[in-house]
Amino acid sequence: MTAAAQLTARQRTLGLSAVVVASVGAGMTLGMLMPLASLTLEGWEMSATLIGLNSSMQALAMLVCGPFLAGWVRRLGPVPALLLGTAVGALGILALPLFPELGPWFVLRFLIGAGMALPWLVAETWVNAIAREASRARVIAVYSIALFAGLALGPQLLQLTGRTGVLPFAVCAAALALAPLPMVAARGLLPSLEIPPGLRIHQVLARAPTVAGAALIAGLSESACYMLLPVYGVRAGVGEATALTWLTVLILGAVAWQFPLGWLADRVDRQRLLGMAGLAGALVPLLLLAVVPGSWVVWPLLFLYGGIALGYYTVGLAHLGARFAPGELAVANAGFMVLYETGTTAGPAFAGAGMELWAPHGYLLALSGFGASFAALVAWRRRGGGSG
Repeated sequence: MTAAAQLTARQRTLGLSAVVVASVGAGMTLGMLMPLASLTLEGWEMSATLIGLNSSMQALAMLVCGPFLAGWVRRLGPVPALLLGTAVGALGILALPLFPELGPWFVLRFLIGAGMALPWLVAETWVNAIAREASRARVIAVYSIALFAGLALGPQLLQLTGRTGVLPFAVCAAALALAPLPMVAARGLLPSLEIPPGLRIHQVLARAPTVAGAALIAGLSESACYMLLPVYGVRAGVGEATALTWLTVLILGAVAWQFPLGWLADRVDRQRLLGMAGLAGALVPLLLLAVVPGSWVVWPLLFLYGGIALGYYTVGLAHLGARFAPGELAVANAGFMVLYETGTTAGPAFAGAGMELWAPHGYLLALSGFGASFAALVAWRRRGGGSG
């Protein structure tokens, strides 16, 4: 019997609602912490390189701790692991203003990333474990939308608190501490997740290269867009205000496209859909390359590409949930997260190198290359008869 079958429809709805509400709080924490930390370091007159390196500590923590996360969840249990990770993350955020020096901030941001990785894993495993196959992608689309809604609210919350003093850090930590409470309240609706003790990340992902590729391409594409699209716009000559608006349009597209993509992914072969997303991800940057940067055509193309970039994650996570048994989900999801963060770390470097090699339009060629490579992977898997 599947985990979803163990619950009534009402219980599934309540359990999934708890995760969705919690994801808004987690997204709000990230959306507030990232600009708060960067602007604080900028106020310390740190170089852009040091600010970037310090920001990467949270992703590095995911890469280092990722292989051990499922084991921690197995030994502690999902809810204790969720609470432990939240406590480590919240205490790390509270400690930032108490140690206003660059060295301690590297350590603290690593701890914050390690702590937040546990709730992230528990939440996504929970969603996939109790979602029914017929609506899995739509459920994950709602989860993605909630997370991005929180990310969008974070900067607005920072404007209310200001970025000086202890208050913004305290509010940020409180948002993280409160986020898991709906999941704790709904802990009785979490099915048992029996994780085989000998199961390893590479074993499960070797069975599903398409899932692994989706995680990697999602991290590559999203980070390259969020970090460097405004830089590309300025270098392409459209001005800073327009370049920032480009990013806003792309993020709006990312949110708006997720439910339609989830609806489609619940009705067609998900592997084929991911391959089509890769082809579209290769084509849209080439279309952007062919039009004048100031043209109105740029706007709908960016809106579409935002949906593709986040869609890799949404559809890929749904495909993962269908490919692995409930007991394997935590390990598989940990691998998905590690590959996503690998892409997040590498994406700006590859896209930035492209921008330098052919200033500035090599950036678009890098984005196109990401999509084409993933489409080739899916085509290879389908030719070999692989479904994952």
